[in-house]
Parts: sequence; C-alpha cells; structure tokens
Amino acid sequence: MIRLCFIAMFAAAAFALPQPASAVFSGDMSPRPESGDADYAAGIRARNEMEWEKMIVELEKVVARRPWHDNAHNLLGYGYRKIGNYEKSLVHYHTALKLNPRHRQALNYLGMAYLHMEDRAKAETTLAKLGEVCKQVRLTFSDGDFSDGCREYRKLEEQVAFYDEYGFVIETCPSEEEW
Repeated sequence: MIRLCFIAMFAAAAFALPQPASAVFSGDMSPRPESGDADYAAGIRARNEMEWEKMIVELEKVVARRPWHDNAHNLLGYGYRKIGNYEKSLVHYHTALKLNPRHRQALNYLGMAYLHMEDRAKAETTLAKLGEVCKQVRLTFSDGDFSDGCREYRKLEEQVAFYDEYGFVIETCPSEEEW
C-alpha cells in the first residue's frame, strides 16, 4: 500500500513540475503548416508559384465543397484579378466579405481591384471600410516586431496615393507572410 501511495505521489509531482514554455510567433518566424485540405494546399502552392490558372482551378474545388470558406473566396478573387477577370474577382471578394465583413485582406484586395478598374471612388470607399475594421485591431506581434496590425490599410492607402499621383497601379506580389 505504501508503495502504491509513493508511485501515485511521484506521478502527481512529475505532472506538477513546470513544463518547458512554448513560444508562438507569426510570420516567417513560424511557417504555416500546409492545409489538411489537399485542394486548398494545392491552391496555396500554385499561388506561391504565381500559377494563377492552376490556383483558380484548385480553389474552385474548395468553394464548391465548402462555400463558406472566406479565405478561399478571397484568394480566388486575387487569382481572377491577376488574370484580368475583374468581374469574377469582384464576385469572390464580395462573397468573402459577406462571409466575413472584417476580412482585412479581402478589403485590401477589393480596393486594389477597383484601382485596376480605374474606379477610384470605390477604392476610397473600400479604404474607409478597411480603416473602420482596422480600428478594432489594437496590436499584433509578427517576426519579432509589434505593429498596429493594419498593414492592409497602409498598403491600400499607399496604392490609392500612388494612383492619385500617377494615374495607374503598380502592384507587387505579397510576401509569403502576407498571404
């Protein structure tokens, strides 16, 4: 009996000892694991390779099965915009925003689509909506640095200012962490 008590006390003490701390980072410091959805993962790989048509094919499969997938709709909007199909691009951005009205990346990309379509007024309205959403983001920590968490707003604001000055849009591809 004493032996059983000793084993129970030892086991309890072992579980009570402090466990090593785990750090959680975002961005490049903590690469994202591949999605468990094979079609979504293939779409992300195609996006990373800038294979827009393949990305669209894979992500269309995702939204056919899971029409509530706001990120897939957002990325479909991005893919369609990259190949110049603004009509389908807008459909998917609006679907992503209907599913998640605070989707900052979808708002950013929607504003960019409006600039590409030379509709500065809608881009400005979208920037204002993004600004309202960003007011709810206090602070983020990514890649060892704190920020206000609204990189999407700053990027769209810069693009609107560039468009105002030069009359066209030059878009860079997002870095891996921005996807």
